[in-house]
Amino acid sequence: MLDQQSDNLKTPEESLSWSGIGKAILNPIANFYHVSMEIIGLISVALKASTLLLNRRRRLLFYSLFQRQVYNAGVSALYVNGVIGFLIGTLLISRLFDYLPRQIIEDQFGQIFVVVVFRELGPLISGIILIARSATAITSEIGYLRLQREFQVLNGLGINPVFLFLLPVFFAFPVSLFLMFIYFDVVVFLSSFAVVWVSDPSISFTGLLANILSQITLNEIAINAVKAILGGMLIGIISIYFGAKVVDSFTEVTESISKATTAQLLVFFIINVLLSLLAYTQ
Repeated sequence: MLDQQSDNLKTPEESLSWSGIGKAILNPIANFYHVSMEIIGLISVALKASTLLLNRRRRLLFYSLFQRQVYNAGVSALYVNGVIGFLIGTLLISRLFDYLPRQIIEDQFGQIFVVVVFRELGPLISGIILIARSATAITSEIGYLRLQREFQVLNGLGINPVFLFLLPVFFAFPVSLFLMFIYFDVVVFLSSFAVVWVSDPSISFTGLLANILSQITLNEIAINAVKAILGGMLIGIISIYFGAKVVDSFTEVTESISKATTAQLLVFFIINVLLSLLAYTQ
């Protein structure tokens, strides 16, 4: 009798614990699905708003906003990309000449550069810089505009906020990211060659450059372009999405920046890993 009563007493606790475990597992999955669907919805909104560019006046306005975003996100990042590329070129790539036989370096430097820098380090570091410099600024800007109820004012004036804020970021971030790839690769090559040339002036600049260019196939360029397009587009969309979640207080702005940065890093790393795996299988 007592055993039956004790079993009856344990059952609700056990069922409660199992319910808590189930919620702990299912809630993040449900939240991830919900956020993913809303981000996909934002992408469809941006694509639909692209039809507004058929109007010449709107196209001119968009072009000025697009230029501003490309300058802020891509062109202004040159010094950051340059410094990091210089450090990697001088401290990492150039060291290969100290540890590998010269004949191997001259024959395989292009392949090593393409795999290590062009395919992996360039996209990853450029994406992180874009997230740190520009995406956080976009999230905070949208968050503060939400707090000040600026979007309601724009809607009242008949101005589409999607056209002013979402569309320029949607198109400018992929272009900016691709420009950052180019900055990084060029600076790494020039800085690594400069260090190598100081230690061995007989090294041929044109020979190394030709070696690298011979290894950059259309497949490599296409995969890097897809990394820039998907990565830049999703980084921009995620910035807008979490910025628009701000409702009542300034503390929500910092919270939205934190959530956006975490999501952007995860998404961008996943895109890079999957596309790099695709490149290795070709």
